[in-house]
Amino acid sequence: MSETGNDHSEALRELERFVVENDELLALEERIGRFNIFDALGIARVEIRHSNFLAWLLDPAESHGQGALFLGAILMDLMKQAREAGIAVPVSPVELDGADMGGVEIRREWRSIDLLIHGERPGARGFGGSGGFVIAIENKVDSGEHSDQLDRYRRTVAQEFKDVPALYVFLTREGDEASDEDWCPYSYRHIHRVLSRVRKTHENAIGADVRTFLDHYLNLIGSRFMDDPEIDDLCRRIYQNHRQALDLIFENIGFGPARFVQTIEELITNDSRFRCLGRGSQRIRFVPVGWLNLLPPIGRESQVGPTNWLQLVLRLTDKSCSLACVVRPTSDSTLRSMIIQRLTNDPSEFGLKSFFNNREHIGSHYATLGRETVYTWNADEEPEEEKLISAIKKKLDQWHGRLAGVPDSLRPIIEQWERDGGRARASGAV
Repeated sequence: MSETGNDHSEALRELERFVVENDELLALEERIGRFNIFDALGIARVEIRHSNFLAWLLDPAESHGQGALFLGAILMDLMKQAREAGIAVPVSPVELDGADMGGVEIRREWRSIDLLIHGERPGARGFGGSGGFVIAIENKVDSGEHSDQLDRYRRTVAQEFKDVPALYVFLTREGDEASDEDWCPYSYRHIHRVLSRVRKTHENAIGADVRTFLDHYLNLIGSRFMDDPEIDDLCRRIYQNHRQALDLIFENIGFGPARFVQTIEELITNDSRFRCLGRGSQRIRFVPVGWLNLLPPIGRESQVGPTNWLQLVLRLTDKSCSLACVVRPTSDSTLRSMIIQRLTNDPSEFGLKSFFNNREHIGSHYATLGRETVYTWNADEEPEEEKLISAIKKKLDQWHGRLAGVPDSLRPIIEQWERDGGRARASGAV
């Protein structure tokens, strides 16, 4: 048999082993492979379709028959998140609770804005008071901002709805901050949490067909837009056990961001200067080893650990790779705020700068400090792996040197916080 024939036979054997001897693949398919209407229609990652579904769900007059049930829950949570981010809200959650929202108008693609919610301000007898409010939502599933896009939208709303209190919402997969500090970051994780609570609380009141549709949407967000440690572990084991078959598949079908995540994770894992914390389908979370055991255990997310709430994130999209420092949710907002202020006080010291000029606007859930582009490529083509890895190595060298002084700069703040009883308070809260 020729050498080409041998190669072909070996490749075929690997592919057969991949589909026949692969318990992890069966487990993964069981977890994410259930029929989903959004997948079937090919709209799982299409921003305009997500906006359409949210508009349908939020509209009190739509065919779901639940009136303002979903609208009220989302609006109340939006107002709460905005206040925690230091952004003024047009109406308080208390005013919204129990108010008649039947007259609220939901507009799609009004002046190119993804979602616009307009209603009269709730008064003593419901939404009959004077004035009103308007909420503009810009929805970004995978794409980023366009030049001056948010500023243009904000000016458009202000011009059309003169003297009407407004809230501007930047909806992304993980609650990324916007370049315009007037926009409140909001995530699909928040939407998943709110809609799951409504689904559970009102299970008997929501019609079976609407309930099924909602379940499909929640499953989609949970499995595609949010980190799932079990899915991550299954994917890692599948790749480790069937790497040759998967590499063969990638060679024949082209690029996807997940193709390089494993390689980048291995690069960081093998770099003694960093410690990997985990990965998702498009990102790797890690920290410099000097940050280990530095921070007190006030992190609120079990999947990243209570002491890893300050971390670095490498993110891949269909056309770029970026690196950022991310501050995740904590149970102590005072210490979190002091650390953010210290890290961003002088951008030339650590190279970290918030999108927001006013630190009061920095989100209490996720704050991105100093995102930098590592490498870009044409979305219609594959990136060159060697150049991508080389660019990542170069950026890691730069950031490691730049962030070397972070532990020494934060220790006095943490020690003072401990002397003031912060650790004792945290022990009771976590």
